[in-house]
Amino acid sequence: MTIQESRLHNGVLQLGPTGTGQIDASCQVTNVRITSSYSDDGSALEVLCGDRVPAGRQLDGRQLQGTFVQDFDFTEANGGLLDYVWNHDLEVVAFTFTPNDTGAPTLSGSVQLEVPGDSYGGDVNTRITADFAWNIQGQTTRTYGTTTQAAAPAGAAA
Repeated sequence: MTIQESRLHNGVLQLGPTGTGQIDASCQVTNVRITSSYSDDGSALEVLCGDRVPAGRQLDGRQLQGTFVQDFDFTEANGGLLDYVWNHDLEVVAFTFTPNDTGAPTLSGSVQLEVPGDSYGGDVNTRITADFAWNIQGQTTRTYGTTTQAAAPAGAAA
């Protein structure tokens, strides 16, 4: 097998129900990922003859994590991502995450939003961001798409 490299680029991150009330956060996030945590399910078992059965593993949970650019300069409700998160704090909302437009699967499910601890402000006269970690509720669905990679412009390196 040859190396297959994937990149986050030209992707989509949407929060909320499809249609009215949904926000596209794609142009605000600088980092996004889904993480999983596991732990042992019970103890290893050893019998008299010395044979051992290792402890099983269980999924403890998944999170949608990342970093977004703070966008608090809005005057209307749900004007930006930060406003959306504040207005829906601790609510469970739908999410859709597609890492790129080159055939990556789309992951969807529900997350419980939480206002990031560092959500309003930061260093003076700099681009300010906020880190988020939202617990995924229930199962995550992966839907496979088709490759839609655009051709590179003439003379560009592939």
